[in-house]
Amino acid sequence: MASLKRIVKKLQHKSSKSYVFFLGLLVMLFFGVAMTMRYYAFEPLRLNDSSMYPKFHEHEIVWMCKLPLCLEKLNVNDIVWAELRNEESMIRKIAGLPGDTISISSKGRLKSKRTSFRWKEENIFIESRVFRVPQKGDTLWHNKLNDIEEDYFFSILADQGKDFYIQTSLWQGEKEMPLEKIGACKLGNRQVSLQEVSTLPWQDRYLLELQIFRRESGTRPYKIKRKFFNATDSTEIEFIVPQEDYYFLACERGAHCPDSRELGYFPKSRILGIYKASSKKATKHTRNFLLKKLKFNEQTLKPAEH
Repeated sequence: MASLKRIVKKLQHKSSKSYVFFLGLLVMLFFGVAMTMRYYAFEPLRLNDSSMYPKFHEHEIVWMCKLPLCLEKLNVNDIVWAELRNEESMIRKIAGLPGDTISISSKGRLKSKRTSFRWKEENIFIESRVFRVPQKGDTLWHNKLNDIEEDYFFSILADQGKDFYIQTSLWQGEKEMPLEKIGACKLGNRQVSLQEVSTLPWQDRYLLELQIFRRESGTRPYKIKRKFFNATDSTEIEFIVPQEDYYFLACERGAHCPDSRELGYFPKSRILGIYKASSKKATKHTRNFLLKKLKFNEQTLKPAEH
């Protein structure tokens, strides 16, 4: 009997050592995966302004999930981390999904079938506009676009790496007018250069058209028109087909805050992450995510029975 007790005790001791070793290995694995998630799945970002107030305060740190799983399904009002063409980045909310039709009023209110909000402290809108956010495979014909959509046409050409140039002209009704008329106009307190007219945003071009109309004789309004040409063979670019879905991103505060109004649509490839939580919530989210993926249960931690 004593011999049997010694054998059982020895087996229990061996089982206990195996359990401790396994538990230690599990803790090390969990810690390693958590550190990997910290650097490759979640990114802490500090806000440098109040553009997203009251959702976020200036200098607040927010955590962005970079996993493909997090970015698989994007929705209106999601807060995302987006990359600009100059490789800088910003945090904005999604105000328009691919295929959405959006209207912007002269008072700075945005409306679509999914959302409605007004930019706070907005004071730059001149006229109301309606436009459609493109999705992958759309055909965008240049001659069917309004002025704000033409700006976005411009930005998609840049996204696709097209080498192109712009030809600008001034029209009153069906009559072409000398482009030099624009040279006498001002934006703010500065004189306008003819070289910059081609790349001015639609609000600035509309202001120039109003100035010329008020200064010149006639009852028909003036219109600045642009055409786009391939730099390689000088053929006109009449249409483009987006190669991926696009999103309209917006600030909470409108004044002095760059978003899709000036920067154009954002392709999905330039959306780097999506807001999930504050620091504490992000830690909890990471833990829950790991536990779900690893699928550990109580039985895993029990020593083997003999």
